[in-house]
Amino acid sequence: MLCRPRLRWSRWSWAVGCIAVGCGTTTEPAPKATHPSSPSATPHPIAAPLPPSSNSVVTAPAQTQSQEASPPLPTWDPALANLNPDDDGVVGPPDAIADWEVRLEAAGVTYRAAKLPMTRRGGFVCGAPQVVEYLDGPEHIRFRPRPLVTCQLALALAHFEHVLKRTAAELLGAQVTSVTQGGTYNCRSMARFKLVSEHSYANAIDLYAFGLSDATTVSVLKHFGDPKREATTTEGRFLRALAQHSFDEQVFSVVVTRYFDEIHRDHIHVDMAHYRTDGSR
Repeated sequence: MLCRPRLRWSRWSWAVGCIAVGCGTTTEPAPKATHPSSPSATPHPIAAPLPPSSNSVVTAPAQTQSQEASPPLPTWDPALANLNPDDDGVVGPPDAIADWEVRLEAAGVTYRAAKLPMTRRGGFVCGAPQVVEYLDGPEHIRFRPRPLVTCQLALALAHFEHVLKRTAAELLGAQVTSVTQGGTYNCRSMARFKLVSEHSYANAIDLYAFGLSDATTVSVLKHFGDPKREATTTEGRFLRALAQHSFDEQVFSVVVTRYFDEIHRDHIHVDMAHYRTDGSR
């Protein structure tokens, strides 16, 4: 039997009135928290931007990471999805990570320090205090083009590479060598909802296709299939399993696929919002 999307809403109604920014071609759902309740939202404190730094590339050896799902955490861990129910209503860039360089190097991420100045537009803040260009990860899967992401999302992508490699080996019998992504930073509200998109902070990424070691490509548009039916192809089963693993194993806070709406028929949206949304089934 097909699973119905697990949708739980957080209390964001206070924020919707002030957001009126033009929308792009991709979207995310309104936030739905997995927690039974959330406190009233309060303005998000903006962390101080990073001091000027060089564009030197930092490389570190990858560490072995467990393939098992991480246990639920009571507090925020920047390397995992946000499970803290106390900040579901927070609107703003992700929290600053004090030891972000150490964490990225330990995760095996090769990166170039970047800047994304925080600005206020339409009543909300865009940009982020800690941003890098993600050059390479622990499994050496190439993201095309190279994404500009928050340090938190960079840590998530390193985690995602392990899950991606394992899922491809199990269901496709092949290795993923590249990921075609459709963008990370876009200062705007969501296309369907008057809520701030995590793209406004470069804290989200849209995944369109996966290149394999046998020179074939798995496309979300071509292979995901009708969400009202069971997947009939190996590629379709791979894409659906990948999305579900990405949410269940706390790789990302939000995972949205065609199960949520037809706007996502050609890509999988993932991000590291404070709230959680499961649109993977």
